[in-house]
Amino acid sequence: MKLDTISDRALHEAGHGVAAFRYGIGVRRVSLDECEIEPPGDFLEQGRHHGSLAVAYAVIALAGQAAAPKTVMSTSDQLLLAHACFLGSFADCPAEMGRAFLILAEHFVLDHREEIEKLAGILDQRRNMSGAEVEEIFGSMG
Repeated sequence: MKLDTISDRALHEAGHGVAAFRYGIGVRRVSLDECEIEPPGDFLEQGRHHGSLAVAYAVIALAGQAAAPKTVMSTSDQLLLAHACFLGSFADCPAEMGRAFLILAEHFVLDHREEIEKLAGILDQRRNMSGAEVEEIFGSMG
């Protein structure tokens, strides 16, 4: 599918989905309306450091808008970013921290643009995908 035929909504949600997958955060499902991911509790119990999880969740929150700049952060994107800051013990997520997270998200999107566009194209066609379907697509890409 050509990039000019992929909707901004699909690119936005695909940005979240690919970021979650690549950061090792489980994707429960992704649709043109939202990307539902696993909460951090299980990962903390498995010994993942709260700081690395905070960065992962912040990049996931911002990857949607970085992938589709004409879109805006939804309320759930904003909440995810706020929770990421809380998880990392970054008091009220100072502006400098927010800018750093945004730069990380923009770099992530640049590095994974092909994957994001692939998922967005499929998402535009299917409108809704399970986490298992996302894993199947990207598990084969390495």
